[in-house]
Amino acid sequence: MNDLFSLQGRTALITGGSRGIGRMIAAGFLAQGARVYISARKAAACEQTAKELASLGHCVSLPADVSTLEGATGLAAAYGAHEPQLDILVNNAGAAWGAPFDEFPESGWDKVMDLNLKTPFFLTQALITALRKSGE
Repeated sequence: MNDLFSLQGRTALITGGSRGIGRMIAAGFLAQGARVYISARKAAACEQTAKELASLGHCVSLPADVSTLEGATGLAAAYGAHEPQLDILVNNAGAAWGAPFDEFPESGWDKVMDLNLKTPFFLTQALITALRKSGE
């Protein structure tokens, strides 16, 4: 039954991987044999989580602020320095803004939209070559 869900020989990159759902996804992928790369905005937290998860398998910290195009392309380049292909991309990094509707600021809207909508598109675009290689 374990072979049915095996990720042996696969690579995964998880944004927002240092805590919460991202960390749980990383742990699950590691338990199934994947080589896992986690990314988070806070470098120290990302490094600590990767160190803790490394007891389950190959886990590498790639700190990056993916809320900008530069951050997304930088993460893609950092990942590419480790692996030629990418099998699984989990765009988990996200943001929320807790203002009431009638007080919601444009800056809050921009932050939420950039990280939750713009980042997954441009990070996937930056990683498309590695993602396509896994399909060959």
